[in-house]
Amino acid sequence: MAEKISVIVPIYKVEKYLSCCLDSIINQTYEPLEIILVDDGSPDSCGEICEEYAKKDHRIKVIHKENGGLSDARNVGLEAATGDWIVFVDSDDFIHVQMIEQLWKASKDYGADMVWCDFVETEEDGTPRWEAPGQKETISSYECNEMSKQEAENMFYTVGQMTVCMVAWNKLYRANLFGDKRQGVRYPKGKIFEDGYTTYKLIYRANKIVYMKIPLYFYRQRASSIMSEHGNKNYVAIMECGSERMQFYLSKGEQELYQKEISLTMYSAIRLYEKIKDAFVRSELKRWYRIFYTEHFVKQKWPLAKRIRMKSFLISFGLYKFISGFEGIYNKITKKGT
Repeated sequence: MAEKISVIVPIYKVEKYLSCCLDSIINQTYEPLEIILVDDGSPDSCGEICEEYAKKDHRIKVIHKENGGLSDARNVGLEAATGDWIVFVDSDDFIHVQMIEQLWKASKDYGADMVWCDFVETEEDGTPRWEAPGQKETISSYECNEMSKQEAENMFYTVGQMTVCMVAWNKLYRANLFGDKRQGVRYPKGKIFEDGYTTYKLIYRANKIVYMKIPLYFYRQRASSIMSEHGNKNYVAIMECGSERMQFYLSKGEQELYQKEISLTMYSAIRLYEKIKDAFVRSELKRWYRIFYTEHFVKQKWPLAKRIRMKSFLISFGLYKFISGFEGIYNKITKKGT
């Protein structure tokens, strides 16, 4: 028996792209959908567009609310959802006509609590930046990876896999992973990189995860998106997310994931320090780094070279670059000599 899937679409200032997004949802080959459009106080014509679509499709429910940001809109959608499963679609993106059906089939085939697919970035006009199935092309075969929650969490620390693992919008979630409003998982209001605060908790609640290696979500790149508007402020969210994940993995006894998060967040602080020239931001990054170093890093067993390298950044960035450069040359020489 087909289960009801709640598709939550947070909407704000996307009138140019909204019809494309909504058309891709209402034309899904999987029909038992509850489509929840959350108009987050959009000042343009998005609210009217939502109402017009609701007149054409009985599965659509429109919620109009004061602007509270992406996380707040997602949370409002979660509270209104009555489906057995949850899917998020961002309102400037669009999805393959079979995406939801294929995600749901994989959940049944493997007994998974969460299923995700690959995505493809598109130009602002919707043209894919790399090879992907056409939006209406019939999908018959693809590779699936069945993973434990630990294996899925490790994708956060695998080169080229972090985004597909972290984002909210390319996934099918069993609704009970979110729990209730008081005890469950919700998106942090007022934060950017809201997925980074949330997705790893949902993964950890899942008994089994399946990764479909086929790009069925179309991620539109545009100059005015949320991710392009915050500039230097991004560092706060990156440091906060890292700190929370460290504490989470530590509390769960996940030592390998804990150490990987320590390394990732500390190296992120160094890379941001190198990229950002603002003196205040640099001092804040050093402050975050010192906290991570004293409260987490020094309590773990690391190779001597790494301990020296990470300590050197607290002395000066120049010293860190010198030691890192020397270490890189040494590694090349010793590798050639073996």
